[in-house]
Amino acid sequence: MRRGIPLIVVMALVMVLLATPVVQATAVSKVEASGQSSSYRNINLTWELAGPAVEGDGFHIMFSKSPFANASNATLHSTVFTGPTTALAQPVLGEWYDDCQSSTGDGDWAMVFRGENGSAVVPAGTVAIQCDLTGMPAGVEVFLAIWSFDSHLISDDLSEVVTATSTAVDELPPDADTRPVWFAIGSIALSLVVLLAVLGWKERTAQGRSAMLYVAPALMALALLTFYPVGYGIVLSFTDANQSALGEQSFNGLDNYVEVFTSAGFLRVLGFTLLWTVVNVSAHVGIGLALAMALQGRVKGKVAYRTILLLPWAIPSYITVLIWRGIFQYDGLFNGLLGTQIDILGLPVPAAAAVIVVNIWLGFPFMMMTISGALQTIPGDIYEAAEVDGVSTVSQFRHLTLPMLKPAIVPVALLGFIWTFNMFNVIYLMTDGGPNLWFGEPGSTDILITYVYDVAFRRGLYGVAAAWSVVIFLILLWFSATYMKKTNATEAVV
Repeated sequence: MRRGIPLIVVMALVMVLLATPVVQATAVSKVEASGQSSSYRNINLTWELAGPAVEGDGFHIMFSKSPFANASNATLHSTVFTGPTTALAQPVLGEWYDDCQSSTGDGDWAMVFRGENGSAVVPAGTVAIQCDLTGMPAGVEVFLAIWSFDSHLISDDLSEVVTATSTAVDELPPDADTRPVWFAIGSIALSLVVLLAVLGWKERTAQGRSAMLYVAPALMALALLTFYPVGYGIVLSFTDANQSALGEQSFNGLDNYVEVFTSAGFLRVLGFTLLWTVVNVSAHVGIGLALAMALQGRVKGKVAYRTILLLPWAIPSYITVLIWRGIFQYDGLFNGLLGTQIDILGLPVPAAAAVIVVNIWLGFPFMMMTISGALQTIPGDIYEAAEVDGVSTVSQFRHLTLPMLKPAIVPVALLGFIWTFNMFNVIYLMTDGGPNLWFGEPGSTDILITYVYDVAFRRGLYGVAAAWSVVIFLILLWFSATYMKKTNATEAVV
């Protein structure tokens, strides 16, 4: 009995193996390739099957620049699977980068289906497949073959190896007419030359003429790099320039400005921009002043403290912002330490608070160092005299320190307002303006400058984006003029 058990087991296994059907991928009977395509670096590959494909069949498209006899000497381009297609999307011709079509033998070709990961799927019963292979070397003979496999991923031999050469030439669009641009630049340069020549001729002294000569290069660069782009942007704001008709735009009057002021999200994005700017600048100045005052006295290691506090400003901002973004992610350090599950960057109010906190972190060191330098210029004698007169510390700060810091704080606060108003990278890297709760409108954390980027480079409306830019420029111009008038900023600088 003991000797019979192994024999019975062996016989049973043999019977199971004999009863198991042999699964083999549908063979490829014919392969054809053609490089006569109108598309650059494109080869059309067609293969026919020896019989209808069954579910589980797959076909690797292999290619190489040299002949090959096995798949290990070739490169995988893409794969076509055979399976159920009921729940899959079927793109139209030209929608996918490597269009593939299949035929069931009725003479018609149908686009293949696409899985969630973009893989090509054909239905069972397919007898022929053709694909437009992109990314092929141009003007080089390419060797191609089909490597089929079955549902158990058991690969069969390669099909016949065929060759093709992509002959299409890369046709670049015609060069744009740059004569108007060069004419405008030349006009600006010539005008400045004439202006400088007249001013230099009016100067009575050789020293004055030498000064004009030294100023000339700076004025030329300023005109070409600043005045011309600003002027061109203003002109562009009165046209219908867009991504599909750039260079062929036509004058459309005030239509772009009407669209700006009547857009659904204008007041909301303007309001958040002002909130973002005021809160950030106030925090920058307040924290910077507090830290500068704290490190002004006889504090041990204040040089080290200042160096450490300067790091957020010294490190490239995009690195700092990406670190903060990781902290505020749903599975980031913030939720990990607190044991919470708050989607900070996915909710409007927490996302707005997060971007403001990050920008405050980036900006206060600059204010601290600026105010620290200004504090060094205040004579210590006035504080000694104030102490003799019995003036309290608070009164000294209010009536002595702040007035003497005004020449430094007033212009640097204006500079901070302009910087923060146009601060692009924090919003873009942290939230990309999101979360987006309104279709076609600014996101919850969009400020004017980030929304202009979306209008220009994602929607392709260059004329409308230029109008938004002009509005931003006018807002900052009005604020700067009003601020300098109210605070006597120019006198403070002098």
